[in-house]
Amino acid sequence: MDEVPEVELCEVVNETEAQMIVNMLQEEEIQARSDATQGSSVFGGLPFEPGHRIFVPRSQAEKALKILREHPHFKHVKPAE
Repeated sequence: MDEVPEVELCEVVNETEAQMIVNMLQEEEIQARSDATQGSSVFGGLPFEPGHRIFVPRSQAEKALKILREHPHFKHVKPAE
């Protein structure tokens, strides 16, 4: 099977937001994935989550960005450079 070249679409602040974006894009038949892992407990047990990146196939990146920009909750998400 040929490997599909991926690009980073965007970065979000938490695992929940990452999963919401991945699910939304997959519903639109975009092969999205994230590098989200559960946050670790630091600073006295408070959860710490670094940013989570969303990846899509290069050929679907433009369509994925358009979908994000049209969704009211994700208008603030900035595309990766």
